[in-house]
Amino acid sequence: MLILQAFLASVVGGILYSIIGIIPGTDETATMAPVTLILVLLGFEPVVLFSWFIGIIVAMQISHTIPTAMAALPGSTMAVPMVYNCSIAKKLGIPHIAMRKMAAGSLIGSIVAIPISVGFAVLLAPLGGYIKPYIGLIFTLGAMIIAYMSRAKWGAVIALFPFAFLIQGLQMVAKQGSGKTLFISIFMGITIGPMISEIFNVFIPHIRNNQMRDKPNEIWLAPDIKSKNSFYPNPFKVLTKKQSTYAVGASAIAGCTFTFSPVGMTVMLGELISSRSKELYDRVTTGLGVQDAVSNATYLGELIIPLLAFGIPLSPVALGPAAPLFNAPPVFTIDPVVNLHTYMVHWEYIVYGIIGVIGGSLFAYPMAIKYARSWTEKMFKSVSHEALIGAFLGLICMLAYYEAGILGIAIALTIGVFGGILHNIFGIHTGVQFMGYYASGWIVAKVMFLMEIVG
Repeated sequence: MLILQAFLASVVGGILYSIIGIIPGTDETATMAPVTLILVLLGFEPVVLFSWFIGIIVAMQISHTIPTAMAALPGSTMAVPMVYNCSIAKKLGIPHIAMRKMAAGSLIGSIVAIPISVGFAVLLAPLGGYIKPYIGLIFTLGAMIIAYMSRAKWGAVIALFPFAFLIQGLQMVAKQGSGKTLFISIFMGITIGPMISEIFNVFIPHIRNNQMRDKPNEIWLAPDIKSKNSFYPNPFKVLTKKQSTYAVGASAIAGCTFTFSPVGMTVMLGELISSRSKELYDRVTTGLGVQDAVSNATYLGELIIPLLAFGIPLSPVALGPAAPLFNAPPVFTIDPVVNLHTYMVHWEYIVYGIIGVIGGSLFAYPMAIKYARSWTEKMFKSVSHEALIGAFLGLICMLAYYEAGILGIAIALTIGVFGGILHNIFGIHTGVQFMGYYASGWIVAKVMFLMEIVG
């Protein structure tokens, strides 16, 4: 029965996020985290939640190839590294081939990453007992490393301290106002920060004037070409033998790199492998197939390894879109660790992970292979990006209200404005802020301790 529930959840999630993934510029954290959090709070079984999340990752990673290939617009933030090769493919008149290579690579990356990530996590699991007593220190060091790796460098490291005090100050306000500390409102505030900051710009005249447009954006789609592919073609036959080998090898490496940025891994491994091809067509199609395989494998590895080995979010994906699977009080907590790490055994990660890959790709993969252009055209004409943002903003306000009423919404908006400015203006991205949130208690306690010694 649980297997059927998991399959249905991954299929439904796959259909929903295939549609969302087609819309250019969609953010994974802003779209995946709120819905997943609702399912966690509704009490869905851990294995069902796991299949759901694998399914929506797979679906979104495949469907974001469609606008990326057809219009050279990133379908999501993970598709940004592929825009350059897609623009070349479009000039060569082969966007449909590029799209199929990316979809096949994405599916291969998913298939390879599940067993590799589970195996690597099992090797790391014995270290979990040594790590847990030092969670606060680990989060702080992790926050500093991720902050330094951002565009803001030392500025991001320094910003962690006022951000930690802001978080803990708002927690004190929340405790006085609602009798408890908050998670959902703060988490969602960080999630929607970049969007809130963009909306806030409307109230600042010189920024508003710079962002004004006098006509809608024009997007050109490449013409469609009929093909005789089956409904669900074998991804290893869509890629050449050499491309399949590269995709499998790169996915196996990427599936173990849970502490690195998925975008960074996609750029690094994609460039490393595509540079081995001299001819332009081969370089572009090989690069895109491998990049999408790496992108998906890294994403899945960053979910599975911290979840299975430690139960605490120690990767950008675990801190962002997958955060509700780690920490969603009162259902899941990280201190003590009570989440999917506690409830799932090793073999379930493989079985329910494969179910998630199958369910998530059942709609997205054939659509990307056969109906990409017609679906892209329909989405561009029927669904505006602003409508999608508005829908998710409404969802987030509902979640914050559920946790702490009007106070929850006020705290989410406060964090959103502050965090959004850090993200949009200073390049201190939401991954740094999520890590800063988890480290904030330890940082404030140690700073206060030092102040007592000095003063």
